[in-house]
Amino acid sequence: MPEINEWKKIDDEDKKIITDFVSSNSAVVIDLMRNKFPALYIGRTIDEVSRGWLMVAGLAEVKEFIKSCKK
Repeated sequence: MPEINEWKKIDDEDKKIITDFVSSNSAVVIDLMRNKFPALYIGRTIDEVSRGWLMVAGLAEVKEFIKSCKK
């Protein structure tokens, strides 16, 4: 299965999972992305950060990170 990096290509359930996680953990996600890609700006609002994170990391990595944080 090819990696999905576009918001419009993921289903509503995944959008909700990502948005809810970023809403509760935006500082963690922003810090993660700043450390991984220091020159990249992924946004400030929940919507911008959610879409930017997906665009850079891909759906599989985003979901794996969320899963690892919920343990």
